Amino acid sequence: MAAGVPLLFSVVVGLSVLAFVAGIRSFFTSDGAEDRMQELLGTGSAPPTLRDVEMQASLYERAVLPIRDALLQRLSRLAPHRNIEELQHKLEMAGHPGNLSVVDFLGLKILVGFLLGGLIMAILMLSSADLSLIIKLGLACLCGFVGFTLPSSWVSSQVSKRQVNILKALPDALDMLTICVRAGLGFSGAMQRFCDNWNNELSEEFARVLAEVSLGRSRIEALESMGRRTGVEEVISFVMAITVAEKLGANVSQVLHIQAQQMRIARRQRAEKLAREASIKMLFPLVFLIFPAMFAVILGPAVPMLMESF
Repeated sequence: MAAGVPLLFSVVVGLSVLAFVAGIRSFFTSDGAEDRMQELLGTGSAPPTLRDVEMQASLYERAVLPIRDALLQRLSRLAPHRNIEELQHKLEMAGHPGNLSVVDFLGLKILVGFLLGGLIMAILMLSSADLSLIIKLGLACLCGFVGFTLPSSWVSSQVSKRQVNILKALPDALDMLTICVRAGLGFSGAMQRFCDNWNNELSEEFARVLAEVSLGRSRIEALESMGRRTGVEEVISFVMAITVAEKLGANVSQVLHIQAQQMRIARRQRAEKLAREASIKMLFPLVFLIFPAMFAVILGPAVPMLMESF
């Protein structure tokens, strides 16, 4: 038993380092194969074979990535499949961080849970703490559960961050759409002009809407899908107004102008709300950090005199 603990600890640490390196490299190597394909096709030489393209890839892409994907897919089968659609929607709202699919994300959750639980178990077994085996197993299971929930918390934070960025960019986007439509551009042309001049989460959503329309999907369906993906009430309201204008044949520029005015009013109200909350948020650092220091400076010299008098 004692001889197998160092081996278990080495395996757990090795898997943790491999998972960490794989996660870091996946953000930087996602477009490497496409870039190499473009370079090979742009040289004017003979068409490359599939083996040539594969040999251009690094050892990490040819050996480590397939093992990682296979491991994540196998681990994802252990998770319940009843929340697959909800998880897919949540990943879409987060903008698919790291290009993770549902299967990859489920496998990542199980992998992080196993690695964290195994790491804590190995540390407890190697430590000299006088704990029973049941307590050690309980702590390992608790840490494994925490590791299982960490990816979900990370995705939730990405969803909130993305929604805030979309909400901040929406009033300026509506102003630009209104100006472009009144200048003679169509609604799709105005969205394309916004995508050409801005680079944020909202421009990515507009670009996806234009791509779906170019592939044959109706603009109303593409806009409604954008509203569901973002989950922002203001965007959903904007989509509903455009949808009603499209169906009734109303003036789109007037609808955009009204929406832009409403968004500016809502943005000013949010700023006023944050300004009112600032005084309450400043109360805690004043009471626990600033006031004790002021009392120490003001009343400090009087403390020896009070102690002598009493």
